[in-house]
Amino acid sequence: MLTRLILPILACLAVAAPASAQHAFELVGVRALGMGGAFVGVADDASAVYWNPAGLLTGPAIGATIGWDRFQLGNQQAQPGPGPKSQSGLLNSLGGWPLGLSYGRYQTSSLRSGPDGVTLSDTLVTREFSVTVLQSLVQGLVIGSTLKYVRGGFATANTAGSTVEDALAAANDLELDSNGTFDFDLGVMADMQKLRVGLVLKNMNPPTFADPSGFAISFDRHARLGVAVLPTPGLTLAMDVDLDTVDLRDGLRRNFALGTESRVGSRLLARGGVRWSLTGARRLVAAAGASVAIRRGLWVDGYFSHGADETARGFGVAFRAAY
Repeated sequence: MLTRLILPILACLAVAAPASAQHAFELVGVRALGMGGAFVGVADDASAVYWNPAGLLTGPAIGATIGWDRFQLGNQQAQPGPGPKSQSGLLNSLGGWPLGLSYGRYQTSSLRSGPDGVTLSDTLVTREFSVTVLQSLVQGLVIGSTLKYVRGGFATANTAGSTVEDALAAANDLELDSNGTFDFDLGVMADMQKLRVGLVLKNMNPPTFADPSGFAISFDRHARLGVAVLPTPGLTLAMDVDLDTVDLRDGLRRNFALGTESRVGSRLLARGGVRWSLTGARRLVAAAGASVAIRRGLWVDGYFSHGADETARGFGVAFRAAY
């Protein structure tokens, strides 16, 4: 069964091709980002609706998350110029076997070089209302799909403000002409007790958003493979790899991530991870996170990440319930 799952995945990797500009995969999910983004093979809480829909089966009977994440790149007090960006994500999810519900809001703003060397500000905002459904194929093998109504918009304008911080704040406030469309993600999870293999295919019906001038951003398909090893109770080792290359407007990216999570006593989980790009600039990012149980079944999660570029930093917090 594992061989039949892996061989098609390797075939996909061999024909990987660039996708159009879009949000980064590592946009939301406090536990996932605390593990450096190595989560497709783990995905055992309600954030699985985003990371791998099929993972809902490996989690609790019912779970919920309310989480917020932010990432920024660039010296916030420097004069505006091409390169800096900010990302924010909000994910509220509820799920268990065989159904999940979620709402997400994702925004990416960046400064880039325009015609004649003028610095432009871009912002892309999407809102997703989603339903996740699961189906068990055979024992230990589950397929899941997150059906999404995506409403979003994209805008470009001349940069405003005397600092990067001001320019990105102005970009965040740009008026958008939004439109809506339907999309869906597919996920597969093979659970062999101490080994899990996951595959997620995002944006199977790729949405497109345009600014008032007609310039368009397309969310092309994005595939990621994840493997998780659980050698002993309370310890998880994970690896993720993108099977295609994405264009995030600051360069092509195909990420590889390694992460771990370990139980430290009955009320504390500690995690860490690292990721880098296999295509173009490495863009190394290291992350650490923790979860504290404030009562049985209720956790507070947090994470912090730092890149090889001293200005690349991310952080997030979430409340997570599992029963």
